[in-house]
Amino acid sequence: MLTSDIGDACVTNANNSGSPTKPSNYREDHGDVGSTKARKPIARRPFPNAVRDRSPIIGLSSSAFLRTCFRIGEAINQSCQASKSGKNVMIELYARVFESERTDTTQQFTFCDLFHVKPPYIKGIYGAAVWKTVQLFEYDSRRLLQQGRMCRCIGTMKREGKEWVMTVLNIWEATWEDMKWVEGIVSF
Repeated sequence: MLTSDIGDACVTNANNSGSPTKPSNYREDHGDVGSTKARKPIARRPFPNAVRDRSPIIGLSSSAFLRTCFRIGEAINQSCQASKSGKNVMIELYARVFESERTDTTQQFTFCDLFHVKPPYIKGIYGAAVWKTVQLFEYDSRRLLQQGRMCRCIGTMKREGKEWVMTVLNIWEATWEDMKWVEGIVSF
């Protein structure tokens, strides 16, 4: 069973009110933009155990975790568990951009699952201090102003009221080939 399918209260209560409505021009196919090929949801293996203290690998620590998530519910579940246990978790999330808008100081996202547009959603905030200073970051994030684009984002998540909000540290457009490559790594 996928972690996003578990009836965890953290997942079911993540965004039950104030959900954005699906734009009329939003593409629900599961292929790349312009593709009509349906995709099968990614079922990943359980996350590995933490490394032991004093790892022989420099910089590897048992106090920091990276969680690669292919489903919105999976990211919320991992963030909820980390919040309860007081662990520091960095989320690498593959998702679709449901909505995006940009101001002078931030770019705000609403992320939806790769395989459907139903709630829960994750809000994302990408600070202009990051994307305005680097031309490549500005280009990458500007492409994600278009709805329905798939993306890979890295950040931390916290709960604000009933919503989960990701502080985006970096984001760029992704393809199915990118996801398949990473799926092969995490399934090894």
